[in-house]
Amino acid sequence: MKQQTSLREFTMAISAVRDQKMEKRKEKKNSKEYKVNRIQKKRNRNTNERKHLVREGKTYGSQMEFDQQQDPELTTEIPLPFNLDGTECKVFFYLETTGLGRNSDIIQIAAKSYSNNFNRYVVPRVDIQIEASKITGITYSHGTNKMYVRGQIVEPVSIHKALLDFIQFLKEQNQPIVLGHNICNFDIPVIVNKLKEYNLFSTFAETVKGFIDTMKVARKYIPKHDVENYKQQTLVQQFVGENYLAHNAIEDVDSLKTLYDNKLALLVKSDDVFAISYHNCMDSYSGLLSSKIVSRPVCMQLAKDGISLKHLKLASVRDVNGLKFVLQDHKIPPKSVKCIQDYFQTEE
Repeated sequence: MKQQTSLREFTMAISAVRDQKMEKRKEKKNSKEYKVNRIQKKRNRNTNERKHLVREGKTYGSQMEFDQQQDPELTTEIPLPFNLDGTECKVFFYLETTGLGRNSDIIQIAAKSYSNNFNRYVVPRVDIQIEASKITGITYSHGTNKMYVRGQIVEPVSIHKALLDFIQFLKEQNQPIVLGHNICNFDIPVIVNKLKEYNLFSTFAETVKGFIDTMKVARKYIPKHDVENYKQQTLVQQFVGENYLAHNAIEDVDSLKTLYDNKLALLVKSDDVFAISYHNCMDSYSGLLSSKIVSRPVCMQLAKDGISLKHLKLASVRDVNGLKFVLQDHKIPPKSVKCIQDYFQTEE
C-alpha cells in the first residue's frame, strides 16, 4: 500500500512538472517578444528565399545558350561573393609572350599544382620581339618551324592545342584557383583573348573557380617599407632566401609556389579572389563610370565577384528589391546602392 502511494505521488509530481513546462511554453508563445521574433524569422526566411530566386534565374532559348558559350558573364545565374574555405585546389601559372601587349601571342604556358606540372611551348603566329627573346631566351624561325630556348631545341604546339591541353590539366585539379604574379594586368587578359578567339572562354571559366594575383596580395598586405619593390624576384629573395632565373616560365611557377607557401598563403582572404570574367565585367560598367554615377572601386568590387551590369539588370527585373539584395551581398555602400537604383529607374 505504501509503495502504491509513493508511485502515485511520483507520477503526480512528474505530471505537475510537465504541466508547468507546458504552461511556460504557452505563456512564451503568447508573449509579444515571441510573436515579434516569429514574424522576424518569417520575414528573414522569405527574404532569403527571394534572394535565392533573384540569383538563381533560368535559361530560356537557343540564343541565350549561344551567348553563354561565348561569354559566361551573360549567364542568368548571378554569382555569389567568393568564399575561401581553405580546401580549394591551387594552380600557379605563367605565360611567356611575343611582346608586352595584351594582344601578344603566347609562346609558353607553364603551370604547377601541388601534384602535377604542366608546360607547353607554343608556335607564335607573329615574330617574337627582339626584347622579348632577350628576356625569355626563346627564339622561333617561321622558315624552319623550329623553336629554341637558350639554344636548346624544343617542340612547340599550336596555340589551340596548348589551350586545350591547359584546360584539361586544370580539369584534373577539381576547379582550382589559378595564381600568378601581376596576372590581373597581363596574363589573364592575354590568355582570355586567345580563349575567346577559339571559343574556349566559357569552358575555361567553368573549369576554374577564379584567380588570385599575388602581386596585388603582396601590395595589399606587405608594407612598402618592408620591401624594396613588389617584383616576384625581390619577394622570393627576401622571404624565401633564394635566387632564380626570372622569365623562365617553369622556374617562375616553382618560385611563386614557394613564395606563396612561405609568405602569402597566410595573408590571402576571400576578397583577394577575382572572377575570370573580371575584365569583361569592368567593361560593362564603362557607361556608369563615364557618367560618374558610381566610383571605380565600386565597379571593381562587383566585377571582381563576376557581377556585370547585365546581372544587376536581371536582379532588378526579378524582384522589386533584387538589385538591393545583390548589391548588399557584395558589400556595396548604401549611397552607391541608391545611385545604381536611381540609374535603372531613369532607364525604364
